[in-house]
Amino acid sequence: MIGVRKPSCIALVFIGLAVFFTACSTVHETGRKQFSLISESAVESMAAQGFEQLKNDTKISHDPEKNAQLQRVGKRIVDAARARGADLPPANQWEFVVFEDEAVNAFAMPGGRVGFYTGIFPLFDNDDDLAVVMGHEIAHVSAKHGQERVSQQMAAQVAGLGLALGLGLSETDNTTSQIAMAAFGAGASVGVLLPFSRSSESEADHIGLIYSSAAGYDPRRSIVLWQRMADQGGPRPPEFLSTHPSEHTRIRRLNQLIPQVMPIYERTQNDFSDYSILGPVYPDHLYSFYRSQAN
Repeated sequence: MIGVRKPSCIALVFIGLAVFFTACSTVHETGRKQFSLISESAVESMAAQGFEQLKNDTKISHDPEKNAQLQRVGKRIVDAARARGADLPPANQWEFVVFEDEAVNAFAMPGGRVGFYTGIFPLFDNDDDLAVVMGHEIAHVSAKHGQERVSQQMAAQVAGLGLALGLGLSETDNTTSQIAMAAFGAGASVGVLLPFSRSSESEADHIGLIYSSAAGYDPRRSIVLWQRMADQGGPRPPEFLSTHPSEHTRIRRLNQLIPQVMPIYERTQNDFSDYSILGPVYPDHLYSFYRSQAN
């Protein structure tokens, strides 16, 4: 029996490694090559299940000011990102939820799902500050970092003789939800730890700054916001920063990126007076505007 099963496991490993090296795609905006071992539809299904569980388990805030700000900034950044070619759902198909929790955290999931915890709002002086975090989180989605992270975990399992190749797809609904929440940064301690790599975090900073600038938010506020975020936790940073680059590394990197994105931001400032940007969001009008700015 052992002699029969062993070659099968070895074959599985080689098949998995072959897929590992062939299932590649290119990240929007940066051109980085990445690999994926799981379909977008499977990832979106996991994300939807995880998001629903989180909404059932966590109190949702109905604070009108916080919800309006999250919707306003979120839809505006999604429109700007899509106009630049990001593979994202239209802004009016996104769900933006404020969770009643003191954690300093935020996340976005594939399929258009965004969650901000009430604990992060005191760090925002204005929409520009919130846009820094929103752009970062939406960048994780457009760059398919969650899909990449799940794929890396699957590859590790394949290397371990192919155990649970489906990464929870054959497990209970609860396990799948836990994996989804961990994979997309939605939970603090959900039993499965799949942190974004620091390279993914840096890439999200880069792409996110492009998106927020293209949406007309001042990229210079990123320095203020991230420094404030780093200071929030004292010797122990908030959960949101637990796997992120150090504040010194991040701020140095942002200072290098800001001159690159300022022309994008300044270009939007010339024409924003023609649009009802600061009031209700009109996706069709905004999409056309951002599309013209991206060309």
